[in-house]
Amino acid sequence: MNNRLSFLSFWSINDTLDLNTLKKQLDELRLAGLEGVIFHPRFYPNVPVYMSKDYLEIVSGLILYAKATGMMFWIYDENGWPSGTASGEVMKRHPDATCKWVEWVSTPDHGDRIELCSKQAVSSLDPVTTQMFLDITYEGYRQGLSPEAFEYVTGFFSDEVAFLDGHGITVKTGAIPWDDRLPQQYEKRYGEALLPRLPLLFTEGEGHEDFRVRYWELLTDAIVEGFYQPVAAWCETYGKKFTAHLKAEESPFFQLSYSGSGFQVLKRVETPAIDALERNPGNNFYPRIAHSVAMQQGRSGSLVEAMGGSGWGVSPESFTNYCLWLASHGIEQFVFHLNQLKLNTKAVQDWPPSMPSHVTWKDAFPALLASIKAQAALLPDLKAEPDVLIVTPTRGIMAAFDPKDSMQMNEHDGSNIPASAAGVINEKLLALVEACYAAGLHYELTEERVIEEDGLIESGFLRIGKRDYSCVLVADGCRWKEAGMLDKLRAAGINVCETQDWQLVLAEKIRAESSEGPPTAAGADVEQTKWSIQSPDTNQFYVEFQPGHEGKLGAQISLENPASIGGLTFVLLDLVEEVRINGEPFPLHFKNGGVEVLIPGDRVGLNRLLSIEVTPILGGEACPIAFLRGRFAVMSKFPLREKDERQWMADGPFDLVPVPAVIDAANLISAGFPFMGEPVIAKKIVSLHADQQGKYTGLQLTDVQGDAAQIRLACKELGWCWGPQWAVSLPEELAAGSHELEVALYPSTFNTYGPHRHYEGDRYLTSPDQYAGIKNFADHPNAPEQTRVQHAHFVKWGIAGDIQFV
Repeated sequence: MNNRLSFLSFWSINDTLDLNTLKKQLDELRLAGLEGVIFHPRFYPNVPVYMSKDYLEIVSGLILYAKATGMMFWIYDENGWPSGTASGEVMKRHPDATCKWVEWVSTPDHGDRIELCSKQAVSSLDPVTTQMFLDITYEGYRQGLSPEAFEYVTGFFSDEVAFLDGHGITVKTGAIPWDDRLPQQYEKRYGEALLPRLPLLFTEGEGHEDFRVRYWELLTDAIVEGFYQPVAAWCETYGKKFTAHLKAEESPFFQLSYSGSGFQVLKRVETPAIDALERNPGNNFYPRIAHSVAMQQGRSGSLVEAMGGSGWGVSPESFTNYCLWLASHGIEQFVFHLNQLKLNTKAVQDWPPSMPSHVTWKDAFPALLASIKAQAALLPDLKAEPDVLIVTPTRGIMAAFDPKDSMQMNEHDGSNIPASAAGVINEKLLALVEACYAAGLHYELTEERVIEEDGLIESGFLRIGKRDYSCVLVADGCRWKEAGMLDKLRAAGINVCETQDWQLVLAEKIRAESSEGPPTAAGADVEQTKWSIQSPDTNQFYVEFQPGHEGKLGAQISLENPASIGGLTFVLLDLVEEVRINGEPFPLHFKNGGVEVLIPGDRVGLNRLLSIEVTPILGGEACPIAFLRGRFAVMSKFPLREKDERQWMADGPFDLVPVPAVIDAANLISAGFPFMGEPVIAKKIVSLHADQQGKYTGLQLTDVQGDAAQIRLACKELGWCWGPQWAVSLPEELAAGSHELEVALYPSTFNTYGPHRHYEGDRYLTSPDQYAGIKNFADHPNAPEQTRVQHAHFVKWGIAGDIQFV
């Protein structure tokens, strides 16, 4: 089978280590269809102390449990990110560790000059601190885990290591990374002094293009030698896989100021990886880098850290589209960012979602992953011989790169690159790649330096490592140290095309594509009743607090006919000091790391206004997420307004009212379930005549809005479905007569966790700042500075259409 995908969880260890709890969630991930985890201490509370004997004993027990259950077990090599600090221990042992950079300073009094700057931090260019990091973390696991547990560990994951301490000094300030070893290395390599030429990084002058290429390639080699090479060598010594993704992968311009050349870095990584965040497919350049390097280096495959920050509104449909897009680039190992060990308030807002454990449709996960695997198996096999090798103009961008231009970029995805000389080269490359992808070409990627240093030119093909290419497409802006390189390739019988004639290559290589649409719906002649909704046993209301006196939090909820509502449960995701209901303290029940307060029905019925006061724990969560749960409907005082085809808006405030006798199946938000986190059951009767028996093989829902549905017909499970088709198969011939159809329709998880009051509502990219209402790089450039609005957003949910047999 081609494109055999495997799925793992980026497992966020954000709670005290308890082996039984860890085993339970590991089982949950396995039953969801995942094949392994990357154990990722993240906002870890340090109980037991990170890398201590007690910590390693518990991790050993967990690894052995993973082994017993057949789950792969990778280890993330840091507590937090980026990798390299050993949770701050490296700085404690080496307080003089320094990151340095050079700035171009212009002043009226002193003119223009180079200025060397520094800060106390762990530098990824420094092999001394890298060795400390290896000793503390990698050796700590090797020596501290039980021998059997260490033997079972699949490998280690490094995250977003970049020049200096992983942060974009060039993007932030227009400065350029520096290391004190560079002058000696430069003079040894090029026979001239480095320091007198440094101004050419910022200004144009004689030989500035060649010098910039030399400097950035020297920096690239420094990060490889300072971090990636030692880590890779350790992993190879002890038989462990090594995977890593870079910061700023989306384009060579974006990559440059963080890691130099991604091609040079990733070829040192045993399992090349990328970071593909959000939930909308991105450009078709960067996912192909990891695959290309893996094929060229003869690796077993490539990996992606996928969908971080894609928001609680991610659905099986968007999830499928994203995975298949990545699979179309040859990515086979998926690590989903992320699954939270404990879902507290901080975890809800930590680059959500937490999946599969905390999405509404988690029960659909096994069917969803099986469906994606089956579809991926039908994609073109990218292990086969490629049509064309695209040469990325890494050196061309280095030569033209003006560091101040990078300050305009979005530091999250590298968008908004200016139309400078380097920016134009970058844009033309990306357009070339998009055209190749659209044409269905099987392309792979490399750069000028790889061809000159690693390439082997044979009769009729260019060999890079384990990969042979007979057609080479050279992007605009490529620079060659060796004169006549393209003529040399042509002389060997290799088909070399430059940008001006790439259309000819596409015309020769386009594959005819055919696709079958969804099955033609029939069944208009099938008799059926209207949808009826089974009244849910429990609804929930998202409680929004207002700050009160002395740090307390308060909320007031109106109740209509409270005696008919009955008892309520007040749930907080974090521990608190005290909860008062209508001025009276209530007992706290500790559950799942948070608090529950039971409010008996006779107490609810006393007042039409429920007043809640919460006292947070000193030093704990200042404003914990909270819900009221019970048998009620949630009604806005004002009608819903449509934001777009996906979302409603409600101005509020909201009242809790008795559940209506008849629930509107077409719009479950207006029917009183805007914050619901559970499915509702919709039912109808369908009738087949005798002449229709055996005529149909499938069933399709129409005019349905939600994330997923589980379908039963005639008391038989038909399985899961989701958009856009909303269809299931009929496993056997359906008898004539009347049958009850039951649809469990699942809402978007966004409706539970929000951020409801972000001005865009359900956004394809969600960071913690979207909850705080603070404009950041995850927002559009034209977003308001304060992104929190008065109205709340909800993803549409309901079923209005008839079902159709197909």
